[in-house]
Amino acid sequence: SMLSTLPAPPAADEDVVFFLVFLAVKAIFGAICAVIANNRGRSGVGWFFIGAFLDCIGIVLVLAMPDLKKEEERERRQKLESRRLREQLAKERQVADSRHQSVEQRLGAHDEALGIDTSSPPELGPAAAAPQLTEGGAWFYALDNERQGPVTEETIRHLLRAKAVDRATLVWREGFADWIPLGDTDAFAGDAT
Repeated sequence: SMLSTLPAPPAADEDVVFFLVFLAVKAIFGAICAVIANNRGRSGVGWFFIGAFLDCIGIVLVLAMPDLKKEEERERRQKLESRRLREQLAKERQVADSRHQSVEQRLGAHDEALGIDTSSPPELGPAAAAPQLTEGGAWFYALDNERQGPVTEETIRHLLRAKAVDRATLVWREGFADWIPLGDTDAFAGDAT
């Protein structure tokens, strides 16, 4: 019979073609995932298999993952900036320490030349804590709760004119029982307006 002489239907060939197309599609998805993952600092081989297994979902996953290369670059820049700022701070600290030493030396020389000790200010409080100076004309004034001086009457007047002090500024000089407002002193009653 004629049917027995006809070749068998090509079903096996279609299965092979389908299987090869299936593998090619999986390989394409795997390759796309591998390239994207590699560009983002991740393992290309591992993501090849994830892409081959999950197809489009693998691509979405690799795109949703943070870019490790960008994060590493950001971290490297932050470390460099941090180091630069630490070095700048250390240099500024050295300059400040040097200036502080210079000022301390100059103040020490001035104190020695004037024969007074301005290193420890008297407390703003009762008369017992008031400075005991031999100079009757030396004035002290409080600025931001710290003793300033000794200064002359003329300096206090200049500070009044410059509005660096006002009637409420506390002042003291030898002979005063305590610190009093500038406006309450006889010496500056007319100046402190």
